[in-house]
Amino acid sequence: MMARIFCVLLLISVVACDQEDAESGKCERIRLSQCQDLGYNWTAMPNLMGHSDQKEAEEAMSAFAGILSSECSVHARFLLCSAFAPLCSEQVSGSVSACRALCEKVVEDCKSQIKLLSPNILLDCSTFPLRPDRRLCMRPPNASELEPEPPPLPHWPFHDNELREHGCPPAYARAPTGECWPACGQHARYTEGNKKTAEIWMITLAWFSLLSTSFALLTFCAEPSRYRYPERPVVWMAACHAIVALSHVARGWLGAKAASCSGATLAVDGLASPTCVAFFSLTYYFTLAADAWFANACVAWYLTAASEWSTEALERAAAYLHAVAWGWAGAWTAAALALRRVTADELTGTCGISDTAAAALIGVPRGALLLTSIALAIAAYPGIMRVRRALDSRGAKRVGRLAARAAAGGLLYLLLAAFATGTKVIEAKNREAQTNLALLAALEAGIVKDTAGSSGVSVCLWLSCGIAAGAWAWSRKSTVVWRKALCPPRKAPCCAPPLLRPQHPYYKRPLHVSRV
Repeated sequence: MMARIFCVLLLISVVACDQEDAESGKCERIRLSQCQDLGYNWTAMPNLMGHSDQKEAEEAMSAFAGILSSECSVHARFLLCSAFAPLCSEQVSGSVSACRALCEKVVEDCKSQIKLLSPNILLDCSTFPLRPDRRLCMRPPNASELEPEPPPLPHWPFHDNELREHGCPPAYARAPTGECWPACGQHARYTEGNKKTAEIWMITLAWFSLLSTSFALLTFCAEPSRYRYPERPVVWMAACHAIVALSHVARGWLGAKAASCSGATLAVDGLASPTCVAFFSLTYYFTLAADAWFANACVAWYLTAASEWSTEALERAAAYLHAVAWGWAGAWTAAALALRRVTADELTGTCGISDTAAAALIGVPRGALLLTSIALAIAAYPGIMRVRRALDSRGAKRVGRLAARAAAGGLLYLLLAAFATGTKVIEAKNREAQTNLALLAALEAGIVKDTAGSSGVSVCLWLSCGIAAGAWAWSRKSTVVWRKALCPPRKAPCCAPPLLRPQHPYYKRPLHVSRV
């Protein structure tokens, strides 16, 4: 059964990657007769005009033959070819067309010829990108300055004369894949202060998470009967987050280089570094497992409240909950490793999912679990209210107090997990767009900027989820449990006669003691 689930998830991931490649288009050599010798030889379909292949694009481009033959603008051919056969490069995500300023200049120069075109043929300059908006676009080599250059890009503080002999900027090195990647132990994209701040927050929250979850686990060991179903999944949540926190604490002890470096650079492919693979596998697997146990907790509460399952019935079905939780996390972890979507992060010195796969391998599995949990919690609410009405005042008060405590803890965990997931996916998309801009700015220098790395905000939020997972044990009952465990009641001396021991049934304390 688990093998089938894994195969299905792996097939879905491969299909998603193929669809992504199909949407962005694969690079192919330009075959349009009018678009030879433009300074680039590769294009991708669909183009800016929506054509799916080059044959269709060439047929549509023949409608602009009058503009090309009139030579009304020296840039008309470059503009039309950038629209019908845009630039494609393996170093840039997506195709690149001409800038909007060039389109507006060509339209101004050739407005009389454009009026002679068929009414159903349009040359809309609004579809071309604006360079000041930091969108990727091209200008012909012999073009004059059509618009002001955008301000310098952040985190790219080098010039062509600063490039090293291996073709990479300072603090970068050539990775085994051929790309320029942040050098190990250098400050390429982040300053030393940024890294120290991120490490302090990460290690501090990791220790708090480890202490919170350890307290919950030790409380369970002291009194296991207190954590029966439907509360038992909270114990497994705490155990999962304890391992995640312990992994970050170990990373702080080993150092950033030991966890994220592979040779002279950070790990481009995380599978090249055993330490990187170990850290990723522990954190990714047990984070997904913790979310799965949160969903299992909602399942248990739903079955208890809505379907009136007893504790014994839930314990008999516990094997299925274990299979779903551990199998779900294992399938996604295996898929991430098989697709080689693991990279190192320069800011935190850890390894995680690469930015290009953040939506598929973080947003999809965690989002599905959180949405399922929300649906089950909403469905369980009417059942809890029905149970309260069926009990007497004392029982209703106890059930209400327990439900309120479960709702508060669950809502805190849900908000932190959802915010961490959304932050990771959004930041990954923003970084990917900024990297493409840096790639275009450095195209002439042949520099490839890194696409890995994740913000420390999402890491800190995930560690905060561990604190919330252990918060279930923060109660007055836990204080009583620990008081009994650490301060047991006094016993009578072993040498006292049996009849004088307080536990003996015939022992009676005298009501009055004479002072004589």
